[in-house]
Amino acid sequence: MHRLPRAVAVGLASANIATVAPTLGADEFCVSGVRKVGVVRIAGHTVWLKPKTSVRRLFAMLGYARAGSAIWTEDDFGFEEDEDLVPALAHAFVRQASRALAGGPLRGYVTREDALPLVRGRWRIGDQLTRRGGQPLPVEVSFDDYVEDIAENQVLLTAATRLLRLPGVPADALGALQRIVRVLDGVSLIPVGAPVPVVRPDRRNQRYSSALALASLVLSGSSIEQRAGSVVASGFLVDMWSVFEDFVSVALREAFKPYGGVLVSQYQSTLDVEGTVKIAPDLVWVVDGEVRACIDVKYKVEKHGQYPNADLYQMAAYCRRFGLSRGHLLYAAGEDEPRRVAVINGPEVRQHALDLDQSVVHITRQLSSVFARRVQAR
Repeated sequence: MHRLPRAVAVGLASANIATVAPTLGADEFCVSGVRKVGVVRIAGHTVWLKPKTSVRRLFAMLGYARAGSAIWTEDDFGFEEDEDLVPALAHAFVRQASRALAGGPLRGYVTREDALPLVRGRWRIGDQLTRRGGQPLPVEVSFDDYVEDIAENQVLLTAATRLLRLPGVPADALGALQRIVRVLDGVSLIPVGAPVPVVRPDRRNQRYSSALALASLVLSGSSIEQRAGSVVASGFLVDMWSVFEDFVSVALREAFKPYGGVLVSQYQSTLDVEGTVKIAPDLVWVVDGEVRACIDVKYKVEKHGQYPNADLYQMAAYCRRFGLSRGHLLYAAGEDEPRRVAVINGPEVRQHALDLDQSVVHITRQLSSVFARRVQAR
C-alpha cells in the first residue's frame, strides 16, 4: 500500500509502469506488477522504482546478457549497495567516460562530400556536371577527413546529454557530465529517434569499451514522455522483465551448448489444429527439428507456495502441444526448492526460483546444474 497523489497514480498506470488500484483510504493506492525500474517524474513528483536485486547485481546481469560473460563484474564500478539506478548509472558513466577521454577524444577518418575551390580527394564528376552545369568551380569532391566527429564520440556525447536531462542525477555527476560535453564540443549529437551507430570494438577504440557499454545502456533505456490528460510523465526506466529474460536466455544457451541442438527464444507455433491460436514459449530446446524442452521465464515475486495457476495452465498447454512429459517455469524469486505439479493425465510442471541476492556466477551455475541433469537423464 502506498500514499500517492492521484495524478501520480494515474501517470504510473497510463505509462504502463505498474498496476495501480485505489483503496478505501484517501490518496492510498495498491501498486503491484511493477514492470520497470529507474526514475520517473510525474505531475511534479519524482518517483523511484527500485529493482528486487541490488544495482550492482543488475549491472552484472546486463553485462552477462550482452556478452555471454560477465563483462561488468559487480565490483567494476564501485556501486554502493543502496545506490539507486540512475545515480549509479550516472556515476559509473562519468568515471568510465572521463577515463576514456583523459588523453583527449579519439579521432578517425570520416568520408565527407563538399564543394571546394580546389580538388581534394576524389572528384565527383557526375555531381559536377549535374549541379554545376559544366562550371569548373567550385569542385564537387569527396575526401577522408581525420576528425573527432566519429561514432564513438557521438555515442558518448549523446549519452552524457541524455543523463543531464534525467531527474535524480546527483549534483556531483551533473558537473562531471557538463565537462564531458565540453570536451566533446564539435561532435554531433545523435538525433532523437535516430538509430544509434554500431561501434565495432578494435584496438583503436579499446580505451572506450567500458564507457561505450554504459552509454549503450543509457541510450537503450526506455525514455518516457507521455501525456495522459493533464498528467505528463518523463524519466528513464529499464524493463526488468527484459533484463531477466535476456540474462536467463544467455545463461541457458551456455548451459545447453555441450548437448547440441539450439535454444530458441520466443518459439513461434500454434496450439490448435486450424493454426489460429498462436503460442510463443520463452525458450525451447530444439534438436533435429524436435522440441525437447520448454521453459518460460517469469520476472515475478510470489508469496510462499502461491505461484499463479495461470502459469501452470500455460506450461501444461505448451507441453501437450510439443509432446513433452515435463515443462519448466523460472521465477526471479520464490521458494528455494523446486515445486513439482503433476497434471492429471498430463505433464509434470517444475517451478524453479532463482535467488537474485546471489552473485551472477552462482545464478548461472544454478541454471546450468538444473537443466544439465535433465538433459543427461534424457
